[in-house]
Amino acid sequence: MVQTKLIEHAASSLDDLMRAMIEAMIDAHRDDPELYELLATEVPHRADGTRDFAVRLHGAFRLALSSRAHELKKRRDVDRLVFVVTNTVESLSHAVLFRRPPRLSLEAATAEVVRAVLACLHS
Repeated sequence: MVQTKLIEHAASSLDDLMRAMIEAMIDAHRDDPELYELLATEVPHRADGTRDFAVRLHGAFRLALSSRAHELKKRRDVDRLVFVVTNTVESLSHAVLFRRPPRLSLEAATAEVVRAVLACLHS
């Protein structure tokens, strides 16, 4: 889903692309978060299965950020940004689905993740 958003938003601004990619990460598990959490925490994984996903996710964010580096205020090390953004998005996407306070809507929580990532990118 994230790679699809990367293609669909090829002409979009960095902010719009990041928003779409973050929303895709969350939407991928939105329909049945309990099943996803069970699979993520209880079902044994192949040693390379999780790594394959991480490599694909890292690659998608690297392509997105490196192709739009000119939109960042400061010249930044893309590899550092990709590391931080990828891990932040993955962690916060899971938090939005599994650890969100009851009074915080999915939409509001997603908007906060987007805001946090964009703040990091534009700082």
